[in-house]
Amino acid sequence: MTDVQVTIDGIILYCDESVTALQLGNGYTIKKLYFDEIPFRNKIIDGNGKIAISYLGSQRQDEIGTFFMCLHKDDTYQVQLPEIVPGVIYTDRDFDCSNQLEAYYNSEMEYLHKIFSLLRVFKKGNIGLKEVFMEHRFSALGGFINNTHKQTSDNVSRNITDNTVYTLTQEEVIRCNQFLQEYSGQEYLLLKSCIDEFVWGLEQVDLPTGFEQYTTALEMIFLNKNQQGKKEVLSKRVAVLLESDATRVRTLYDKMKNFYRYRSDSLHEGDGRNISAIELKEMEEIVRNVLLKYLELCKTALHNNPSVTWDEIKNNKINELKAAVQSAILAGTLPV
Repeated sequence: MTDVQVTIDGIILYCDESVTALQLGNGYTIKKLYFDEIPFRNKIIDGNGKIAISYLGSQRQDEIGTFFMCLHKDDTYQVQLPEIVPGVIYTDRDFDCSNQLEAYYNSEMEYLHKIFSLLRVFKKGNIGLKEVFMEHRFSALGGFINNTHKQTSDNVSRNITDNTVYTLTQEEVIRCNQFLQEYSGQEYLLLKSCIDEFVWGLEQVDLPTGFEQYTTALEMIFLNKNQQGKKEVLSKRVAVLLESDATRVRTLYDKMKNFYRYRSDSLHEGDGRNISAIELKEMEEIVRNVLLKYLELCKTALHNNPSVTWDEIKNNKINELKAAVQSAILAGTLPV
């Protein structure tokens, strides 16, 4: 086995210095670096030597100058080189270990996707990564083999226009670190498809498309396949999940019915004029609050049954919500 040294870097978009206290895990740290201190600064400039448009909104200023919040990790892992057989002719390609390097790269990118998705579930703000720069270095056969392999992950669909800055109070930092620790395991995996749908909505620059993705995330959580009367059923279940006060239940129910109509107008009629930035942000917060409750639900379900599936959790909760809706109807809070 041969040791590989790897360095991972990137600019974290739309956040402030408060995120330096976050514990991302897996060896990652967040550093405040002024532009001249960034070791990979040549990768974030355009042909004219100016900061690339992808990062313009993420630069911050203080009395010293322009700085960015930067992701960093140094790591060492091992790869298996081919066994040397006398008489066999080898090429450089035989020793590049590309498949093993690619496996490491994919694992790290999956981890980063998880962590930044959870951060965006925890609180609003356009935090995330546009590009990740990874460099692998290893030597073998007494220095006869010296390989450097560079990789860049470019999230071409990344929303770089939403200028909502991710900022945390000291109390929120404590809660966020606890949140990442509690929900980055099996809880996340159970809810991953729904979280991914939510994050995909966050990435949209087109308001109606983002709104449609948020609605789809809710459908994945609250509705079974071939559900009849989707608008009515979804609106009632969201309302009784997120609210307990009768007036607030009815208000959220009415709002969700309107939102579902907006989504249908946009998706089926191509008419998205009712969806403004205000409605989009309101829908984002509704989905975020639902996901937060369901992460907690998954955690409880796993504690009771470590082999529980998402379908079991979803169906059990739907049955509870059906009963809650029926109670609200009998109380006159919701219509029949």
